[in-house]
Amino acid sequence: MKEIKIELLGIATILLGITLTTNNFFGYILGALGFGVTVVGCFLKDKDR
Repeated sequence: MKEIKIELLGIATILLGITLTTNNFFGYILGALGFGVTVVGCFLKDKDR
């Protein structure tokens, strides 16, 4: 599961880089929000079944 989290963090970083190159204020906000959600999700512990 750790590999999937790292892969998602890499995808989120690429998407954040794409949104920061645009001149759109809402894109900045939503891109940072999405990146923040991904980072928080990477540090949360997985629930055992």
